[in-house]
Amino acid sequence: MKIRMLAAAAASVVLVACGGGGDGGAETSSSAPPPVAPAPSQPTVPAVRYDIAVTAVDVTTPIVVGAATAYVLTAANTGPDAATDVALAVTADAQQTLGQIRCSAAGGATCPANLGASMSVPSLPSGGSLTFTVSTTTTSAALGTVGGTLTATAAKDTAAANNSARSTVQVVAPNRITLTSDAGDYIGQGRTYSYTNTNATMTLSANGRRLGVNVAGDQDWFATFDLPSALTRLEPGTYTNLTRWPFHVPANGGLDWSGEGRGCNTQVGSVTIRSATYAADVLQAIDLDFEQHCEGAVPALRGQIHWTAYDSTTGPGPVNPPPAGLWSPTNITLPSGNHIYLVSDSGDYIGAGGTYLYEPGTATATVTSNGRQLRVSVDGWFADFVGMNSVPLLQPGYYGNLQRYPFHNASRGGLSWSGNGRGCNTLSGWFVVDEVTYVGTTLKSIDLRFEQHCEGFAAALRGRVRWAL
Repeated sequence: MKIRMLAAAAASVVLVACGGGGDGGAETSSSAPPPVAPAPSQPTVPAVRYDIAVTAVDVTTPIVVGAATAYVLTAANTGPDAATDVALAVTADAQQTLGQIRCSAAGGATCPANLGASMSVPSLPSGGSLTFTVSTTTTSAALGTVGGTLTATAAKDTAAANNSARSTVQVVAPNRITLTSDAGDYIGQGRTYSYTNTNATMTLSANGRRLGVNVAGDQDWFATFDLPSALTRLEPGTYTNLTRWPFHVPANGGLDWSGEGRGCNTQVGSVTIRSATYAADVLQAIDLDFEQHCEGAVPALRGQIHWTAYDSTTGPGPVNPPPAGLWSPTNITLPSGNHIYLVSDSGDYIGAGGTYLYEPGTATATVTSNGRQLRVSVDGWFADFVGMNSVPLLQPGYYGNLQRYPFHNASRGGLSWSGNGRGCNTLSGWFVVDEVTYVGTTLKSIDLRFEQHCEGFAAALRGRVRWAL
């Protein structure tokens, strides 16, 4: 059988079967299915693109151990689209305690509702930024470089490599001067001394190759280190065969450490400068050791100086509440208004064992203040009460371990009550400010009690000043 395909209409195909001379009939196929219409096209959804870039600003000024600092860290969206569900994490190195976190927003951004070590930002618009100021306090182990880090996490961030940044600060040891005196050394009297910014005022000044040192604490010291004349400034190294400044040979160099009314007539010594740091020819930090022998004797005074211009710490303020057991005029009924009361032990040189009470109607008294200093005069008596240099004005509390004003340790404060031809050469004592009122920096009222001992004796002068101006 032969099959022939005949052209037909475009919608159908006819197949004709021919038998070899037989009478076989023709067969026709059914029509083909209509063409299938294409599916409707779906709209193209553009990919979301954003980039959270985190940057940090380093703290350029060093801090001392135990000091606080603040890191500035910024998260910004530099991509074309808004970022969603951004997680932010703030961490501080182990040698720090994390403190307050503050936030400022720009470019349409909104700060997190809750600021802390972990924060969530629902949306950060394109061009928006969040700047965090992170406060920390260093611990005693934090020497060298420490820092704080901000890390951002977002699921569709196109560049995760810039999602974290760290701000750093250099931590240095606090200022310290120590002296060790051998038995038989005339200057140090065989004792050991230690000074920091909390118990003394230490002043260092560099002029070319010369370093001047002044320590004003419970003792007062003065020193000069003058390096060999071949140098133009303080340089690390060991310098020997130094003789007493300023009578030294300039080519060799000189030194002198004296104070408390004592100094060498002649001396020989050495200085080792371990490091000296300058900024624009201004001394910023120095570490040195020295040794000096007076009058050619074997006993020595040795010292170490560690100093940095970045240590701005000061001593503590008054103790409040005051310690229990301090004297208070409880065994006498005193006036409720202005008065000055003194009671002197038998054997006290200043008060001569007497008791004194002054009121405005019985005596002319003057009570004035100047910053942290209170001055009193009445009936031939003169008194000064001075707070420590860490407080600008007198505050309530206990001011202890005081020496005679004006020869006192400024980091603790001073005291002196004298008059009627009598005064202490040296004294020890304390005062307590129970109440004080200022308007601005002008004293309006004060209630103060004190105790002083002349020349280390047990007999005391005690008193109270209650005055409203």
